[in-house]
Amino acid sequence: MNFMNNAATRLMNLVFVATLHVSPSLMGTAMLIFRLWDAISDPLMGQISDNALTRWGRRRPFIIAGAISAGLVFSAMWFLPLGLTENQYFWWWLIAALMLFTSSTVFIVPYLALGKEMSPNYHERTSISAFRAAGEKISGPINQGMPWLAAQLGVLLFAESAVEFVNASGQSVDTATLWGARVLGILVGIGILASGVFAGFTCKERYFSIAKREGKSTLKMMFVETFKNRPFVFLLATHMLFWFGISLVDFLGFFLNVYYIADGDRLVGSGYQFVYGIGQHVVALSLIPVVARLSKRLGKKKTVMLGLFVVSFASFLKYFCYTPDAWYLQLVVAAFMGPGQSCLIVVMQSMMADVCDYDELKTGKRREGIYGAALSFGQKFGMGIAASFNLYLLALIGFDSTLGGNQTADAIFGMRISFTVTPIIACIIAYFVFRHYPLDEERCQDLRVELEKRRGGVEQ
Repeated sequence: MNFMNNAATRLMNLVFVATLHVSPSLMGTAMLIFRLWDAISDPLMGQISDNALTRWGRRRPFIIAGAISAGLVFSAMWFLPLGLTENQYFWWWLIAALMLFTSSTVFIVPYLALGKEMSPNYHERTSISAFRAAGEKISGPINQGMPWLAAQLGVLLFAESAVEFVNASGQSVDTATLWGARVLGILVGIGILASGVFAGFTCKERYFSIAKREGKSTLKMMFVETFKNRPFVFLLATHMLFWFGISLVDFLGFFLNVYYIADGDRLVGSGYQFVYGIGQHVVALSLIPVVARLSKRLGKKKTVMLGLFVVSFASFLKYFCYTPDAWYLQLVVAAFMGPGQSCLIVVMQSMMADVCDYDELKTGKRREGIYGAALSFGQKFGMGIAASFNLYLLALIGFDSTLGGNQTADAIFGMRISFTVTPIIACIIAYFVFRHYPLDEERCQDLRVELEKRRGGVEQ
């Protein structure tokens, strides 16, 4: 799942912006379009999954089909022809991304819904979310290192056979890097396909028998009743704000490492970004059990608020730690960013299961698919707007990939300030919004007792 959400856009920065020299604003437009479609398709897939009563269940057939499709598309999308114009590259990326993220939706929405169904226990849900987050963090360094891995494969396998190529705008293209991205795309595509099919065949569904008795959900129910759920509204708003703030400047880490710290060297700069990713995700992975225990001790709400504070502090450190004089100082940022994000990723997914219990008590329906899709819609809408504006921001502040390490002082300063301040503002707003979230452990235990009385026992 982590591959499908982020790997394609990270490789896009290397292949289309840094290698083929396509305008960041043009790629930003493509990203805005496919991310908005991705956000719209999630609720639709949530409804389809909740209403599907196949002999294999509501979730598993879609998980398998989506994983196969996404794996194949990811492998193929980097075999773009050379010699296209900027507009032609725009359409190539847009069409390929639409196909990939539609396949991703078919997999991810039922997958996340299945995770919310696995346990009725308040704290056990956090443990389940912790295991899922651990898998995400294990794959995280590879995700961060996608540009470096592609550049390194290009140097190792294709440097000697690479031919000099000049694009339609008269700029030199590094064909070795492009071939490295193609090889990496095939490897990642196989990983997506294999892991998704494995999950689809091995996971079990919990509330399938209840769903058979409920009747089908409608689009009105999805867009009206869902947003009448007060706990969900606060959770969704916090989720959107956090991911918007992080995503708005996330890609700037790559560009700062390459064009500011590494003086335009793509291989070295993407290597720094890879090391940062390893540091962040290793720290986050090692502290996931601590986050799970902290949630039991402090409560889920306070753990999320603590995570927002830690991410804000990590963002503050960015301005001082991203420096050409000591590139490794960014590992200090990673040491705080990793656990801060873990607090949010682990606990918020656990809270979604509590929200679904609250919804069942009000509506009599189990709608994990719709709620998971609605949360994903919020996250992807925020990330989509943010990611596209991120590329527009590069153009606005005067970034030019053809200048290499000779970027203007204003462009570097603009990237550094944006990279630091934006996540802090988003986390502060999210903190004050989330203070109003109403479900604590005592209320969730009461919900479970009431639901079990209504059902006549715990559904196995």
